[in-house]
Amino acid sequence: MKSSRQRFREFINRVKQGHLRGDRLVDPHAGPSEYQRPMGGGYHTRGGYGPPHKFKFSKQRLVGEYALMLRGYYWAVALLLLVVLGTSLITLTPAFVLKLAIDDVFAGKPLSIARLLPVGGLRHWITASPEHGLAALVIGLVIVEVLGVSLSWLRVLAVQRLNYKLAATLRQRLHTHLSKLSLAQLGDFRTGGIISRIMADTDQIVGGIQNSIITPAGAALRMILILVILIMTSWQLFVAAVVLIPPLILVHMLIFRRLRPLWRNIQDDRSMLSARVSDMYAGIRVVRGFRRENTELAEFGARQHTMVRKQYYTSILGRLLATGWSVFVPAIGIVILWYGGTMVLKHQMKVGNLVMFQYFALMLLGPITQMIDSMQAMQQNLGSLDRVCDVLSQPVDMPDKPDAKGLSRVEGRIELCHVGFGYRDDQIVLDGVELTIPAGSTLAIVGPSGSGKTTLVNLIARFYDVRSGAIKLDGRDIRDIRLADFRRTIAMVMQDVFLFDGTIEENIGFGRRGANHDDIVRAAKLANADGFIAELEHGYETQIGERGNKLSGGQKQRISIARAILADPPILILDEATSSLDAVSERAIQDSLQQLMRNRTTIIIAHRLSTVMHADAIAVLVDGRLVEYGNHASLIQQAGMYHAMFSQQASAGAGHDGVLTDEMWRSVGQP
Repeated sequence: MKSSRQRFREFINRVKQGHLRGDRLVDPHAGPSEYQRPMGGGYHTRGGYGPPHKFKFSKQRLVGEYALMLRGYYWAVALLLLVVLGTSLITLTPAFVLKLAIDDVFAGKPLSIARLLPVGGLRHWITASPEHGLAALVIGLVIVEVLGVSLSWLRVLAVQRLNYKLAATLRQRLHTHLSKLSLAQLGDFRTGGIISRIMADTDQIVGGIQNSIITPAGAALRMILILVILIMTSWQLFVAAVVLIPPLILVHMLIFRRLRPLWRNIQDDRSMLSARVSDMYAGIRVVRGFRRENTELAEFGARQHTMVRKQYYTSILGRLLATGWSVFVPAIGIVILWYGGTMVLKHQMKVGNLVMFQYFALMLLGPITQMIDSMQAMQQNLGSLDRVCDVLSQPVDMPDKPDAKGLSRVEGRIELCHVGFGYRDDQIVLDGVELTIPAGSTLAIVGPSGSGKTTLVNLIARFYDVRSGAIKLDGRDIRDIRLADFRRTIAMVMQDVFLFDGTIEENIGFGRRGANHDDIVRAAKLANADGFIAELEHGYETQIGERGNKLSGGQKQRISIARAILADPPILILDEATSSLDAVSERAIQDSLQQLMRNRTTIIIAHRLSTVMHADAIAVLVDGRLVEYGNHASLIQQAGMYHAMFSQQASAGAGHDGVLTDEMWRSVGQP
C-alpha cells in the first residue's frame, strides 16, 4: 500500500504536468476503468481525478435554458436588479460624504451640496455653521446606511426566495422526468448519480442565476459608476493608479485558477473517505470475515493524511494569493498618495478629492474580482446544467399512445403471441414465446438461470416493451392500454424484498393509496404477519430501518405479501418469492401465498418442486425458448426435460421439497 507521502508526490507531479482542466484535476491519459472504485482494499480511484466533463449541449443552448427557467420570474428578477442598483449607489455614498467633510466642513466652509436644496429653513440651517454641516452629513450618512442595510436585507431574502423556488421547480421537474424513464435508462445512473442530479446539480444550477445575472450585473454597475467618478475626479491620477490593477488581476487569476481545482480535489477526497467509511460499515461482516479491519483502517489513514497534505499545500497557495493582494493593493495606494499628493501640493486637486479617489480606486478591485470569480464559477454551473439537460432530453419510458384507453373491468386472461425480446438490438433473450394463461389460473415458469424467466415477467408487467409479437390482456394489446391503468392490475412479490425506511403500517399501506388502518391489519392477518407484528413493542408503528434491516427474511417477505394483498390486483407475479428463505420460513409463509393467489391470475418463477407441481400449468424455458408447456401430469407423460428433473429429484430422495438447481438442468441436457 502506498504511503500518504508517495500519494501526495504523485498528486504534485500531476499538478506540475498540467492536468488541471476547468474545475477539476484530471488525468487525460487514464481510461474509464481507472475511475472505478472496487471494494476489497483497493479503491483504485485516483483521489479527486475524473474524466473531464464533455458538454453535450452548446453553451448558447444552456444559457437559453436559464431563460426558460426564469419564465414566470421576470418581474422578480427585475425587482432584484433594482435593489442591486440601489445597493450599488449606496456603497458609493461614504466616500463622497468623507470628501465633503474634508473639503467643506473641516475647511470651515458651508457644504457645497447644500446649494442643491431649495432656499428655505433647511438650507439656511445646514449652511449656518460647520458644525451644522457636519451634523447634516452624519444624519444623511445614518439614513443612507439604514437604507443600505434594509436593501441588503431585502436583496438577500429576494435572492434566497428566488433560488429556493427555482431549485424546487427544477428539482420537481427533474424528479418527475426521471421517474418516467425506462429501467434501462435508469440503470445507466447509479442511485448516487440520480440523487446527485436531483439535489446537488439543481443547487449548482440555481447558483448560476447568481453567477450569470445578479453578481455580474451588480459588479458591472458598481465598476461603471466608480470608473466614471475616478475619471471625472482626475483622469491623470486614474491613469497612474490603474497601471497596477492588471498585474493584481493577473496574479489573482493565475493562482485562483490553480486553487479551484485543488479545492474541488480535496472535496472529492472527502467524499471518497465518506464513501469508504460507509462501505466498510455497511459490509462490516465481509470486512471482519476476511480479517481486513487493519487494511481498511490503514487505507483510510493513508488517504486522510494525503488529504491533509493537500490541504496544507493549498493553504500555501492561498497565502500566496493573499500576499499578492497585500503587495499590490498597498502599492496602488502608495502611487495614489504620491501622485495625488503632488497634485494637492500644486493646488491641482483638493484633499477631499484625493481621499475619495483613494477610496474608490480600492473599491474598483472588488467588482473586477467578483466578475472574474463569477465567470469561473459559471463553468461549474453550466456543467451541472448540462448534466440535467442530458437527463431531461431523454425520452420517457413507453409513453401512452394517443388512442390508448383505460380499463373498466379486468378478468386476467394473458396471452403471449410470438414474443421476442432483447435488451440490445444484437441480443436475443426471448425468441418466439407463445402461451396463454387463463384468468384465475396459476402458471409456474421454470428453467436454468439466464433462460429468460425474469425477463418474461418483466415484459408481462410492462417494465419493457416487446421487440416483436404482442402481449395481450383480455384480448387487448397491453400497449393499447394506458400504462398507469395497466400497472394497477398487477402486484409483484420479489425474491429481493424492498421495504422503505418507515413503519410497518406505512410499508403495507404502500400497496393501496388511501388504505386505512383496518384495511392494513386485515391484509397483515391474511399474510400471517399480524402475529409477529403484535409481538413488537410498537406494533404497526414499529420503525423497520433502511430496507427493513430490523426484520428477519421471513418477516420482510410476509410484509411484502401483505402489501400485495392490500393492493388486491387481478394479476399477481411471484418472482422466486421464497427462494432466499430457509425451509422453516418458507413453510411459515406458504399459507400467506395461498391466500394471496386465491382467485387471481398468478405467474410464479420458482425452483422448489412442491410449488411448481401444484400450478395449473408449467412453462419450461431454455435459452429464451418455450420448450415444454402443460400441467405436472402431462409433462411427466411427455418424458422430456421436466420429467427428467422430477425423476432426478425422486431418485435423490428429496421428495417434493427438492429444488431445481442449475446443475440439475445442465445434467439433463438441452432438448
